[in-house]
Amino acid sequence: MISCKCVSFLAVLFVILATAHIVTRPELDSQSPLGASHKHDTKVLDDRGFVTANGSRLMRNGSTYHVSGANYWQAMNLGMADGPSSNQLRVLRDLETLASYGINMVRIMAASEGSQFGTAPDRTYPVLMDSPGIYTEAVFEGLDWVLAQLPRYNMTATVTLANYWTWSGGIPQYVSWATDTEIPYPSQWDPLKQIFEGGDYDTFLAYANRFYADESIYHVVQEWYKAHVRTVLERVNTVTGIRYKDDPAIMAWELMNEPQIIDNVDDDAGERLLFRWIDDSAKYIRSIDTHHLVTTGAESKNGARWFDVMHRSEHITLASCHFWPLNWGYYNSTDPTNASVDYSITKMRDFVRSNSAWAQKLGLPAVLFEYGMMRDNWGEFSGVGAYSPDAPVSHRNRFYRTVADCVREFSASTGGGAMAGSAFWAYSGLGRPPRAPTTALTWTGDPPHEPPGWNSVYDKDVETLDIIRLNSHAGI
Repeated sequence: MISCKCVSFLAVLFVILATAHIVTRPELDSQSPLGASHKHDTKVLDDRGFVTANGSRLMRNGSTYHVSGANYWQAMNLGMADGPSSNQLRVLRDLETLASYGINMVRIMAASEGSQFGTAPDRTYPVLMDSPGIYTEAVFEGLDWVLAQLPRYNMTATVTLANYWTWSGGIPQYVSWATDTEIPYPSQWDPLKQIFEGGDYDTFLAYANRFYADESIYHVVQEWYKAHVRTVLERVNTVTGIRYKDDPAIMAWELMNEPQIIDNVDDDAGERLLFRWIDDSAKYIRSIDTHHLVTTGAESKNGARWFDVMHRSEHITLASCHFWPLNWGYYNSTDPTNASVDYSITKMRDFVRSNSAWAQKLGLPAVLFEYGMMRDNWGEFSGVGAYSPDAPVSHRNRFYRTVADCVREFSASTGGGAMAGSAFWAYSGLGRPPRAPTTALTWTGDPPHEPPGWNSVYDKDVETLDIIRLNSHAGI
């Protein structure tokens, strides 16, 4: 979902070659502050269809629940009954396709925030929360509708309650509200120029981190965040009549997509501030809802110490990690040999092994909630063809194929580890990039701050989906 794929490389001018896919919406039925590391005592809460944690395993209805997931962050907006983002038929077809390939969990957003300075660049619209506590009911009803569909496909959802990155508004927007200042956006995709351009990344990080590190606004933004959490958890679904906190279709609440470490202050202070926010937020969720798992949304890319900070709270019941080989400098997308993709695979295996061990030490199951790779970027599809749906996916498929092996190797069921599944980034399904540069939102698997088609998996990517099907059996 859901992450800021900020990569340091020369921006490449290109033309999207694919045609837009248009589907008509049908009439549908409305159906110390840190303390010592805490060894989590996670036990099954009940047997009413909720996904629960039991040691390093996830369980549902008395059986091991292996997560075979897809990031489908755009579901809330696509699920709206009307409006420019509405496409319920697409959602149904996308869910049907995913289910046919063994997907049993989708990771979706329950947060997007508006700017007091008007329409902001590279962000999703319409937003769920226009300003603190002011909601767009039609968007909320889109989320209602999506959650109501999931049992038909034997799926659950991991529901993300905030975003570190600006493509949905995110916590930088909370800071902007509290300080009445404009967000210093990092480098983002310009859909007309077809290049990455923008501000300084470190300046943006310092601004966003004020959400949990600036004492002058912390209590204000945290109260807004908690109010949003309560609004979501206590909401009664307008389709099913089920309160969200009582809905077994939800697997887990995620505090935030990709909270980043605080490394511009003394390490101990940064750890204390981030832990304070995670512990307080997770505790608040558990005070309202004892049925659902709570996870952090962390990438877990900064080593054992920061993994511990982000997961040691006794109120966190599921560990999170993401792996991005291109963004982290392991993968060279223009190299047609297997050298860099095989190096990426080696790094991923080490990453999954480490995260499994760290989670196991805390007594938590762990899910690789994001992994992805762009399409082949050489030969006919170098430069201008890099993001076309017609570009091959030889390296992506080679990379994806190893994910199932890694998860199996380090799972509680088959490898004695803590891995409980994975979710690829991201499913575009029937969605396609536009045929020409446009500022209109294109609801592919790539958020609007990225080029449409960068990491999207389409319904036509049958070989990739067949590999993903293997992931659904990785924990067996």
